[in-house]
Amino acid sequence: MKRMLRAGLRRMKNWLAEEPSVPEEEPLVPFDNKYKWLGSAFRHIYNADPACRHHPYLWGVLEGVALAKVLGYPRVSVIEFGVAGGHGLLALERIAAHVEKMVGILIDVHGFDTGVGLPAPTDYRDVPYMWDKGYFPMDKDKLTKRLQRAELKLGLVERTVPEFLRSPFAPVAFISFDLDLYTGTQHALRLLEASSDRLLPRVSCYFDDIMGYGYNDCTGERLAIAEFNAQHSMRKLSLHYGLKWFVPSQNQNDRWVEMMYLAHIFEHPLYGACAFLNRVSVKDIEGNSR
Repeated sequence: MKRMLRAGLRRMKNWLAEEPSVPEEEPLVPFDNKYKWLGSAFRHIYNADPACRHHPYLWGVLEGVALAKVLGYPRVSVIEFGVAGGHGLLALERIAAHVEKMVGILIDVHGFDTGVGLPAPTDYRDVPYMWDKGYFPMDKDKLTKRLQRAELKLGLVERTVPEFLRSPFAPVAFISFDLDLYTGTQHALRLLEASSDRLLPRVSCYFDDIMGYGYNDCTGERLAIAEFNAQHSMRKLSLHYGLKWFVPSQNQNDRWVEMMYLAHIFEHPLYGACAFLNRVSVKDIEGNSR
């Protein structure tokens, strides 16, 4: 019996001393803009860089940029409304750098913020039981020193968005709306009124303040979305229905999955172009218009 116990202990010590086996990294599947590739690319970047673990930004940028790639766009914009301390914008920069290399499209990063925190709520539509003037201030100097590529647009969005629309910018592929208030979101959504050449036919969008805490269809971001849809016949924001079945399995029950939308630009010349086989591209449309 003692010999058996000693032999068992030796086997246990040898087993504990062995190097733990490391699973081989899953190879990145060939690019084709389908969900298998999106999931594979998501996992690769997530595992490669902890600074990119802002799930909705990583998925949204991949989704938007992949569509741009198959449609022939050489450059796109990704945008954050509501920068505050800058954690999200810094993550967006890192994500853009990884996706740029992976997909082969140039990506411009823009961040919109007042620079001094939230404006005062106007009325019940701004969810005043949640927000107050001055929430989420920015340390502009500190953040500017950390930014690598993002351009900050500081001021109230009712001024900065029209200014942006008058300036040259690459077509928009992804937008994060994190302005908390109905009024700010309402003004930010004017970006989706840009001419079709400034937007992808479907723009991946993330809305940060639509879940829990009493959010409803009559206030906040959800009200701004509903009003945008009511005011536009050929441009609509819609939940990305059933997305939980297509993101990586470990993320299926994450809250952010139910906060992803697509802005559909129905009159876009490329809205009906195949998003997988690249039968029609932006270059073809531009050539036909000349």
